[in-house]
Amino acid sequence: MNKIKPNLSKYLKLLIALVLAIAACFFLFNENDELLEKLNGNATLIEKYNEFKLAGINKTIEFPENIIEKIIDTSMTFVGSPNKIGGIDKSGIDASGLVYVSIKKNSSILFPRIAQDMARYGAFITDSDKLKRGDLVFFYDTYRVDRIITSVGIYLGDGKFINSSSSKGVTVSDINDPYYWKEKFFFGTRIFN
Repeated sequence: MNKIKPNLSKYLKLLIALVLAIAACFFLFNENDELLEKLNGNATLIEKYNEFKLAGINKTIEFPENIIEKIIDTSMTFVGSPNKIGGIDKSGIDASGLVYVSIKKNSSILFPRIAQDMARYGAFITDSDKLKRGDLVFFYDTYRVDRIITSVGIYLGDGKFINSSSSKGVTVSDINDPYYWKEKFFFGTRIFN
């Protein structure tokens, strides 16, 4: 009889741990239903999004608000530069390179180089109408890759953002462009305090 009690206790603890793990996964995968809805039931994109969330989101970073204009000014000096995957200068720069270089020039705080890693920082903003100047804006499915976040830009206000696209290089675009950006916008993040 004594052997049964320790085993029962052990299994009960395992069962409780399993229930808590399932509940945590349910919460994690359903906390941003608005974002899941944007994926229109696309199983591949949903899987990429769930993998993205598992690696961590809404991480805290503390950039001072007073450097927003300097970062935007730096990014604007790249307008007209061609798009180059992996590029980080005016001879060729990609979207995440533009954000990375603009932040790095104006802050000593370390920030990731890849758009998907950038998207892990700051508070999510799912409604483009609630974006503020200096917010980062993230896009999905702009090209085929094994991650959900495929492009990033810096929101300028009045529905405009700056980024580098494969077709136009560094330009200012309309986030509500019905032919492309509006359907590709995933969320923004606020990284400035």
